[in-house]
Amino acid sequence: MGSDTNATTSTSSAGAGAIGSTTPDPIAVAARGREITGLDIFRRTADESAICMTRVEELMSTMHADVPPGGTDISYGSNDSRVLRFWKPSSKPSSGSTNKAPPIILFVHGGSWRIGTYLDSIGSAKVPHLTSLGYAFATVNYTLFPAVSVAEQVQEVANAVGHLVKNSTTLEIDPERVILMGHSSGAHVASLLGTDTRYLERAGVAIAAIHGVIALDGSNYNAPAELLDSPGPVAENMLYALGKEVETLREMSPTYNARGPNARAFLLLHAQRQGDIRQAAEFVNVLGVTGTTEAALHVFEGEGFEGHVQLLLRLGDQTYPATKVLVDWLSVHVPVA
Repeated sequence: MGSDTNATTSTSSAGAGAIGSTTPDPIAVAARGREITGLDIFRRTADESAICMTRVEELMSTMHADVPPGGTDISYGSNDSRVLRFWKPSSKPSSGSTNKAPPIILFVHGGSWRIGTYLDSIGSAKVPHLTSLGYAFATVNYTLFPAVSVAEQVQEVANAVGHLVKNSTTLEIDPERVILMGHSSGAHVASLLGTDTRYLERAGVAIAAIHGVIALDGSNYNAPAELLDSPGPVAENMLYALGKEVETLREMSPTYNARGPNARAFLLLHAQRQGDIRQAAEFVNVLGVTGTTEAALHVFEGEGFEGHVQLLLRLGDQTYPATKVLVDWLSVHVPVA
């Protein structure tokens, strides 16, 4: 993402805009993150390049420093990169609960399939909040592109799911109530696992075990359409990682694979990134006609990369509107008790 000398984005920390300014501070707006509804979700937003490189570096630095504490590392393969970090719930269901073990949320980090780790690209707020509600939580590391193909990455994450399921008794989790959550390219991986059953089948997991997929500001639901939806560096990065053949792009697209059976329910939480929202709406509509229990899309304030990172960092903070949407959705589709 290139710098822009005419950018209006402030490089200061989130807060009120400049004195005397009538233009809302995009940093403060993204941190506030009110939900946007109706046709307003499709309104034209600022070009991704409108954010200056200084702010990009500041956001990346904040994200990499925001590491969730605690947890236990678990190896799920022979490669050093194949490791999970696992957190037990910090609260338990009421004594009248019929569920003996908690659901497990598995988080897939983003980074354009090429960068990031299971700790520096997750955001710390969501872990203690979700475990306090009674969910087990894990975040998965995987081999980065181009050392492996994206399809091989997806299989590694599926194998991690398989490891959790096979060791559910030891971990004291419910192997039949798995929730996949991912951010950015990690949301793409989670959504593909929720629609293309081949990866999970090879890992020994039935698609019926995936009770939910939660995609945080994902992209490439319809990879061929990325060329029109997000031309420039975003589309070029996609072609580099996924390939330039139309059939390959379709094979790696959750929308093209959403013929069923799919994961039981999908929740798509998005910041204001125009092309991605169009694809998300399309994906939700396709899921709706294929027998998926529910597919929901919610959009929150925060344009471009600013909103993209703030959604990752702030989810789990009870003052951030998307947190309530997430918790309400979990309570309906994958309740602890």
